[in-house]
Amino acid sequence: MVRCIIVLLVACFLFMSTGAARADVVGWDPTGNNFFKRHISECVYLGRSFQVNGTEGSVSVRSEPSAKNVVSTIENDEIIYLEYSCLYKGKYWGFLPPYHEAWWFPLSGWVEIDQLLVLYDSVSFQEDCLSEFYAYTGDFYEIKKARAVVAWSYPGSGVALWTVANIDTANFRVLYAYPDAQGREWGFVTHFYGSSDIWVCLSEPLNRDIPVFNPPAPPAQWVSDTVHIDIGKLGNPPFALIVGLVALLPIGTMILIKVFWRPGESMPERRGHD
Repeated sequence: MVRCIIVLLVACFLFMSTGAARADVVGWDPTGNNFFKRHISECVYLGRSFQVNGTEGSVSVRSEPSAKNVVSTIENDEIIYLEYSCLYKGKYWGFLPPYHEAWWFPLSGWVEIDQLLVLYDSVSFQEDCLSEFYAYTGDFYEIKKARAVVAWSYPGSGVALWTVANIDTANFRVLYAYPDAQGREWGFVTHFYGSSDIWVCLSEPLNRDIPVFNPPAPPAQWVSDTVHIDIGKLGNPPFALIVGLVALLPIGTMILIKVFWRPGESMPERRGHD
């Protein structure tokens, strides 16, 4: 009986170890950042560009929020792209993906967002003009006729991003529309050939010379419109439980042996079949 109990305890230990290893593999991410890997469920997708505006003339990139080790330093006025945001002990941090720098020196880490200014973009435009949007019920006739369209970050930016030809109009979807002061109709497309949050001019789909009528506002302080979980206030009971059980395993085994294995008795022999 003692042998069975010991085997059971060892099996439980192996199961816990295997489960922890499996969780580590499932939580793997291509960024290579351990903090992001551990807290991916608490991170919120951001996908915006920022201008560095550090109080000391630069901003530090750290391996994780509030870490002492500095991965790199970026000077003020540089433009960086943050892919995710998180809340750590009351402060917002942004994740700088490894492909920000040259591929042979992948800079990856966390930057305090209070030390940055967000650039005016499609998200900013939506916040400013949301009351003017309406559900699009048309059939984007001009785009079907041209079978091509110019992509814009937002209506009136004056900067055409690229032109897409041979559009699959059967799977082309416009979520909502916006009218400009010149009578043009614009459509918002959530996913468009690998990009997100793209605007197209439904009235003049191939006109790349539409002038600026919504000039970008200066970079401003970023304000989160998404609820974040404060990672700094989270505990990690599963890991602590595993460590505790592993530490108690030898003690528990000795107690069970003393309880069930009486002095003078030998372990039962295993008998084969006749």
